[in-house]
Amino acid sequence: MTRSGVKTLAGAGALLLFAYLVALIAMAPAASVWKLLEPRLDLPVAVQIQELSGSFWNGRAGPLRVEGREIGNLAWRWQPMALLQGQLGLRLNWRAGADEADLLLRLRRGAAQVSGLRGALEASRLQPWFDLPVLLGGRVELDIARIRWDAVAGFQQADGTVLWADAAAGLPRPLALGLYRAEVDALDGSLLARIGASPESPLDIRGTASWHPSGGHRLDLSLRSGSQADPALRSALDTIARRQPDGSHRLLLEDSRPSVAGPATDRPTPSR
Repeated sequence: MTRSGVKTLAGAGALLLFAYLVALIAMAPAASVWKLLEPRLDLPVAVQIQELSGSFWNGRAGPLRVEGREIGNLAWRWQPMALLQGQLGLRLNWRAGADEADLLLRLRRGAAQVSGLRGALEASRLQPWFDLPVLLGGRVELDIARIRWDAVAGFQQADGTVLWADAAAGLPRPLALGLYRAEVDALDGSLLARIGASPESPLDIRGTASWHPSGGHRLDLSLRSGSQADPALRSALDTIARRQPDGSHRLLLEDSRPSVAGPATDRPTPSR
């Protein structure tokens, strides 16, 4: 056999060996692969998986717990082309009852990127996830083009919208609020939402909300009730926010940490 023939044969053998190794990894049980990957991903939140089925290539996990709270079930399909960029790529489908979302997730050590996030969920599901002090109503729709996170710098890129239709919130019952839209962005390592209301909303809301992976958050909203608002809503505004000279209310809640701009504090900053 000629030297070129040997090289061709060796190249074909190497390609077959690589394909074989990739197939072994892809078909490996999902539970075994997760045990290897989890300590190396450096995720910004604690994730617990009660049950794993299927393979690394195509599997299912659930119920899932994030920071100790159950969030539903997750199915995935491996995206092998991401390996060419040194990343783990997964097409994900999240489902919890009638709520569902699809996205493409790319992971590498100390970094993550979400793209093509589309889905909808009942707003009431968010109350226990974030320990919110009110009951929520309505439906939240997600249309996020991209969110990019880095373990050192925090959120580096975010682009998309969140729509809250038939919004309601309150205690002991949710009060009708209206329709709200939030434009998602990244600023100084935080995930930022610029919030606005539709003109016919009983409660007009304008302002921003931000969250940093370190735990820091900031909510700065201008609130104004319309003539069609529930009287209980107008009374609630005087309780939770500071009335302004123009008749609106300002709600300012802030919890900054050392990795977020500003001095460290563990208590919310009152409205001014």
